[in-house]
Amino acid sequence: MTTARERAVLVAALVCGVAVDALLVASDHQDTKIVWGIVGPLIGWSFVGTGLYASRRRPESRTGALMVLMGFVWFLSALHFSNAPLLFSLAFLVGGLWGGVFLQLVMAFPSGRLAPGLDRGLVIAGYLIFPLAFVPSLLFAGPAELGCECPENLLLIRSDETLANIGRGFGALLYGGLFVLVLARSLRHWRQSRPLERLQLTPVYVCALLTFLLVTTAQAGAGDAAWWAAFISSALLPFAFLGGLLRSHVSQLDAELRERLEELQASRVRLVAAGDAERRRLERDLHDGAQSRLVSLALLLRASRARAGDDGELAAMLDRAQDELRTSLAELRELARGIHPALLTERGLEPALESLVTRAPVPATLEADDGERLPAPVESAAYFVVSEALANVAKYAEATHARVVVRRPRGRVIVEVTDDGVGGADAARGSGLRGLADRVAALDGTLAVESPAGRGTRLHAEMPCAPAAPAGATASPRT
Repeated sequence: MTTARERAVLVAALVCGVAVDALLVASDHQDTKIVWGIVGPLIGWSFVGTGLYASRRRPESRTGALMVLMGFVWFLSALHFSNAPLLFSLAFLVGGLWGGVFLQLVMAFPSGRLAPGLDRGLVIAGYLIFPLAFVPSLLFAGPAELGCECPENLLLIRSDETLANIGRGFGALLYGGLFVLVLARSLRHWRQSRPLERLQLTPVYVCALLTFLLVTTAQAGAGDAAWWAAFISSALLPFAFLGGLLRSHVSQLDAELRERLEELQASRVRLVAAGDAERRRLERDLHDGAQSRLVSLALLLRASRARAGDDGELAAMLDRAQDELRTSLAELRELARGIHPALLTERGLEPALESLVTRAPVPATLEADDGERLPAPVESAAYFVVSEALANVAKYAEATHARVVVRRPRGRVIVEVTDDGVGGADAARGSGLRGLADRVAALDGTLAVESPAGRGTRLHAEMPCAPAAPAGATASPRT
C-alpha cells in the first residue's frame, strides 16, 4: 500500500510528464513530436516508479531516492521544447543536470553513498561538465549553428561557426575525458569485487557506460542516430539499476546466511569442545576421587584379610568383598575409559586406538599413519567413531574380524572401520551413529555408512585438520 509521500511523488511525476507533452505539442522547432511525446515522459516515469519501488524494497539504500531525483531532473531536459527564449536558453544550463545525477547513481551504487576521494571527485566533475561543458559553444551558436529554427539563444554573444565548433570540440573532449576516468574506475572496482557483487554491478555498469558513451558520441556531433540510441539506452537504465539493486539484496542475504552458518558451525565446535572438556573432567574426577578411594579400600581389605587369622568365616567374607571390589574397580575403569580415556589425552590417538582394539570383543587389527598430535576435538571424534563402530560390530554384526584404518592425507584425517559381518546396518535408526555424525559434522567433516546385506559394514569418517608431518604407516595387528 502506497504512503502519502509516495502518492505525492507519483502525482508530481504525472504532472511533470504531462507538462513535457504540453511543451512538445506547442513547440515550433521539434519535428518528432509523437516519438518524443512517448519516450520523454516514459523515461522520467520509469526512473520515478522504479526508484519508489527500490526505496520500499531497500530502504537502507539511497539508490532509490537518487533514481526518483533522476526522473524529475530528466523532465527538466524537456525545457528545450519551449518556444520561450528564456526557457529555451535555460534548458542549455539545467538540461544536463540529469547527467550529474546519473553519474552519482553509478558511482554510489548499490548503497547510494559516495566513497570519499576519487568517486566524490568524479561526481563533482560530472555535475559541472554535463550542464556546462557545451556552454562555450553556445556563446557563438546562432540558429544556423544550432541546426534548427529555434527560439532566440539568450547566451549568444555573436554567431561564429568556427568558435562554436571549437567550443563543441572542447565540450566533447571534457565528456570523453570524464568517460575514460569513469570507465577505468568502474573496471577496477568490478575486478576487485567478489563474484556475488559482480552479479549486481554488471548490468548497471554495462548499461550506464553504454549510455555515457552514446551521449558523449551524440554531443560530439554524431547525429540523430546516436541521440536516439542514447535515449533508448537511457530508457533501460532504471531497470538495470533496479535489477542490480535487487541482486545486491540477494547478495546481502547470502552474506548474512553465510555469516550465520559460520557462527552455527563455530557454536557446534564450541559445544563439542565443551562436551569433551566435561568428559575429561568426569574422567579425572572418577580417577582421582572414587577410583582412588576404592583402591584405598582394596588395600584396607587386603590388610584386614591378613589379620583374619584362623577365622574362616571372616576370611571368606573378606575374600568375597575383595572380589566384588575388584569387579567394581574394573567396571569403574571401563566407565571412566568410555567417558574419556586418559590415554587419549596423555599420548594421543594411535596409542588410545591400540588399547581400544586390544580390548575389542571381536578380533580386530589397526593400521594407522604415524604423525604429530591432532587437534583435541579431532582426536576425540576419531576415537569415539572407532569405539562406537567396534561396539556395534560386537553387538550386531556377527562378525569374525574387524579392521580399523586411520589415514592422514594432507589437511585431513580419514577413519574407516570395516567388518565381515551380516551387514544391513542403518545409521538413521541408531542414536549412537547419529550422535557421531553430528560430532563429525560439527568439525566440518562427514560420516558415511555402507552396509549391504550379507556383505559386512564399512564406516567412513573424514575430517579436516592441521596437516600432519609426513611419516610412514604402521600396521599393528591386535587379536
